[in-house]
Amino acid sequence: MKELRVGSGDKLISKIRLAPTSKFYLIMVLLVITMITALATGFGLFFRLAYIITVVSIVSLITVYLNIRKIEVSIDRRNHLLSVGEQIDKRVSIRNLSVIPKTLIVATDITTIPGYTSSSALGLTAKGYRSWRSTDHARQRGLFEMGPIEISTTDLLGIYKASTRHGESDKIMVYPKIYDLRNFQIGNSQITNEGTSRKKSNTLSPHASSVREYAYGDSLSRVHWKTTARSNRLMSKEFDVGSSNEVIILNDLDESVQWGRLDDSTDELSISVTASLTKRYTDSHTPVGFLGHGDDRYYITPGIGSSHFDRTMRTLAIAKPGKSKKLHQVITEERNIWVNHSSI
Repeated sequence: MKELRVGSGDKLISKIRLAPTSKFYLIMVLLVITMITALATGFGLFFRLAYIITVVSIVSLITVYLNIRKIEVSIDRRNHLLSVGEQIDKRVSIRNLSVIPKTLIVATDITTIPGYTSSSALGLTAKGYRSWRSTDHARQRGLFEMGPIEISTTDLLGIYKASTRHGESDKIMVYPKIYDLRNFQIGNSQITNEGTSRKKSNTLSPHASSVREYAYGDSLSRVHWKTTARSNRLMSKEFDVGSSNEVIILNDLDESVQWGRLDDSTDELSISVTASLTKRYTDSHTPVGFLGHGDDRYYITPGIGSSHFDRTMRTLAIAKPGKSKKLHQVITEERNIWVNHSSI
């Protein structure tokens, strides 16, 4: 492959990649055979045929080079953060800055998104302009790259191929799909949390909810001294579970138990369920976390709030299956992160 750098006067194309195709080598073999035959026989027809092959090869090279120059490309990506199933939306605009018409032009958006293809064939008149909108559905979560746009062309005989790239690579974050689980009943363990209901706790916790009269057996650490001073009698603090009754969603990311591909794969579905449950618990103000062992160890400590939810979603987006530990091993080895009132 030969690279032709355009001079400083042409800033629209930084580099032209010019490469011969398989037909070029076939033509070169034909040219060598023709020249040998011409020299061996002295027959003028073979000399003329060799000249024609040479001229056609040179003209094709010049044609493909002129065809790739003086092209301006712009792209407007409408979304950089989306979820599985949502549309990847962009608009591509191409302008011919030359008086020479452009033919056999192919515009391809280079991307790492699985299952996503964006390629358009077009022609441009002298000083012509084309613009089109392209949409496709995101079928897999993750952090991907889109761009640059590759413009490629070939000559009429397909002897040479030239290409150039325009723009820079953009990051696209695809979150897992979230299902509506508003009818999902959040179960209570021995005690409840700050979600759909509350109960008093007989054990100390960081969350004092009210005060009551002192009862026999209450320790001094439970006494609320300010209220005691105001009321002139001993008052004890009441505690509820609060964030002690947290939820940790455990996801099996062992690749040996996964099946399917793209949005129909088991890991995509399980991560979508994890994201949906996280949304449900977050909406009910229940501290929720995530644990999974795949290509890496992924752990989000239980928490609440929109920033915690976004951090969890970003982790779920990049979590991939791997040759990791079995689920029973994870439960055993990670037992130190379960607290007294954790739900798994």
